[in-house]
Amino acid sequence: MKRTLALLLALLLSGCGCFAASAEEPEPHEHAFGAWYAVTEATCTAEGEERRDCADCDAFETRTVDPLPHAFGAWYAVTEATCTTEGEERRDCADCDAFETQQTPPLGHDWVTLPAVPATCTTEGKTEGIVCSRCSAVLSGHKQVTLKPLGHAVLDENGDCRLCGAHVKDLCPYCHEDHSVQWFGRTTAWFHRLLYRIRLMLHSA
Repeated sequence: MKRTLALLLALLLSGCGCFAASAEEPEPHEHAFGAWYAVTEATCTAEGEERRDCADCDAFETRTVDPLPHAFGAWYAVTEATCTTEGEERRDCADCDAFETQQTPPLGHDWVTLPAVPATCTTEGKTEGIVCSRCSAVLSGHKQVTLKPLGHAVLDENGDCRLCGAHVKDLCPYCHEDHSVQWFGRTTAWFHRLLYRIRLMLHSA
């Protein structure tokens, strides 16, 4: 009798356990996922992660978000281009240390003409030339040459220059030198004046 009661009690308890276990299992259903929201924000250099949750249970889904594009600023010069060499420009990302570079072409020469300057009796002159306004390079065959002063050309024994009209008191009409600063200057000046008079006489004959 006791054995029979024990068997019945065991059967009863095992039946209750199966019922309780089956009652705890959730019924299958279609998940009602909400909107995606950021779990980890994406940056210029790293992926992000988003997640959405089911409104009816603890289920959720995740997905990877691609890295953001770099926020590059304006280009600025790192190395200035010259007439004959390339330059380099750079732009930086505002959100990270990334940057980009690009080459800029040579500028090329900016040729300008330097006008000729006539020489005078006392000042130098210059020929016409062509140079670059940026780097001072000289165009082949167009170098500006410095001309020496012409020197006074004596018109008569009084020392009047026939080019500029200047009266050079101590200038020798024969050799165009200043004998006042020379040894035996007076003697040389007297002798040259004599020679100058003879030359004038010969030219007027």
